[in-house]
Amino acid sequence: MSAPTAMGTGRRLRVEAIVSGRLVASSRFRVLQHVDPLHGLGIDVDVHPPRLPKYVSLPPSVHRHPRLVPAARGALKAVKVATRVPSAARSWRADVTWLERELLPGHLTLERVLHRPLLFDVDDAIWRLPGHERPVREIAARSACVLAGNDFLADWFSSVATEVERVWTAVDTERFTPGPPVEPFTVGWTGSASTLRYLERLAEPLARFLDAAPEARLVVMADMAPTLAGIPGDRLDFVRWSPEVEASSLRRFSVGVMPLPDTDWGRGKCAFKMLQYLACGVPALVSPVGMGRDIVEAHDVGLVATSDDDWVEALLALRADRDRAADLGRRGRELAEASFSLRVIAAQLADCMRRHG
Repeated sequence: MSAPTAMGTGRRLRVEAIVSGRLVASSRFRVLQHVDPLHGLGIDVDVHPPRLPKYVSLPPSVHRHPRLVPAARGALKAVKVATRVPSAARSWRADVTWLERELLPGHLTLERVLHRPLLFDVDDAIWRLPGHERPVREIAARSACVLAGNDFLADWFSSVATEVERVWTAVDTERFTPGPPVEPFTVGWTGSASTLRYLERLAEPLARFLDAAPEARLVVMADMAPTLAGIPGDRLDFVRWSPEVEASSLRRFSVGVMPLPDTDWGRGKCAFKMLQYLACGVPALVSPVGMGRDIVEAHDVGLVATSDDDWVEALLALRADRDRAADLGRRGRELAEASFSLRVIAAQLADCMRRHG
């Protein structure tokens, strides 16, 4: 990947980035992938992902002893916070502190002692989780700027933060690239175990589509196998997610689906799986919710489906008109390069960091 051109001749800016974990999606795509591009723009980002990722939970063996669970949970939280102490200390040697979400979900902890100016990076409606709104508001109020992943998030934070800047989640368009035409026609989905429930609600229309298109296949890439009632095992390819296979697996898709619920949580999603599809030249089929709907309607890079019948009809239409699907994919690739690439988003981040540093 070629580095962006350095900005001007001013001093280099030092940024301490504090992330949730090396393999946590929000860490990888909101922060870690920007380290090299920002270096080329005159900004040195120091980041040390914690050895104990923020979202790790108690092992099942502990839950077999219910009386031990409260103490074990408390100890786990304490250890998670302790792993962040070195980053909090390093923030005092930096010009800017870049915090990806809260240090500990639902709590205000070391955020009180982080060096300011603080940039608070958010790519989900995290305040909607039980017990989270108060600490999220307090962190936002302490921040020089909230970096919000879409318009819905930016609108909410505008009432609690001094400054809000909408910063899309970037997709590496030199890594996620189009592949050759796919045969047979393949419906694809990628996501984490926590979002598999959205795909599983689509099982019935997917089963109907596969029944009507006997040569078609379904590919699911995730960190856990899905449970999709009614879909024969020989029509489903499960790919266990890893950074090494994610780009090549997305190139196997003829269309990428992104079902979401019409809730604040759904509207807070930053449509990143859709952006990955588009970068790979894959048309998107999405729920009429939030950022995904907005992109499809504004740029004609896919289709929107609401009811089960809509999903089946849209999949059949894309299968029947491969030229139309390819055209949607080409426009999606162009949009990803022009508006959501690392080059574009890193430059925006650099401007914001220099403004506050």
